[in-house]
Amino acid sequence: MPSLALVFIVVLTSAGAFAIALRGIGLRGAALPGAIRQALECLGLAVLLLLGNLALGLVLVLGLRAVTGRFISVYILNDVALPIVSLVQALVLHCWRARSK
Repeated sequence: MPSLALVFIVVLTSAGAFAIALRGIGLRGAALPGAIRQALECLGLAVLLLLGNLALGLVLVLGLRAVTGRFISVYILNDVALPIVSLVQALVLHCWRARSK
């Protein structure tokens, strides 16, 4: 039941944002599919960057284990900040690419 409530909230806020964008801001409805495509590209880039960050973190942890001989837990990579930072990396890279065109 809670997940259904979250879906309902997201649908309502999306519909409200759509109405405000069309009437209040004056955005064109025809541009929405392109915006969705760009958002999905950015999310895909965020997933790739997250995988890269996790892979590099794993290499660093295992390398430090080998060099220092001390146990370093891989669980340090299990931090909620890593996906957020990966998303910020993707947003910056996506905006940079868009401005460079």
